[in-house]
Amino acid sequence: MRRSRITVSLQAQVDEIRAERDDTVEWLREQGFTVADTDANFCLFGPFEDRERVFEGLLARGVLIRVTGPEGWLRVSIGTATEMALFRSALMEVTA
Repeated sequence: MRRSRITVSLQAQVDEIRAERDDTVEWLREQGFTVADTDANFCLFGPFEDRERVFEGLLARGVLIRVTGPEGWLRVSIGTATEMALFRSALMEVTA
């Protein structure tokens, strides 16, 4: 069965997001965070003593994530490699 160009393109995007998610989960764990296992396009990570402070610090740096999940945890949606690099840099600044 021949796959359409659209199907191939969408599958390539899904593969990129999965790879970026896996890289992000690994990086967060290397930084000492606990990360919930996930097959989704986001990950829950923490815990933070003051997750609102971290959220506000990221927001001030142009990074929007979600305050959701268990108390002390945050949720980041997986984006492009460039977007995730900005997230990593901002998170390191906020948590330094």
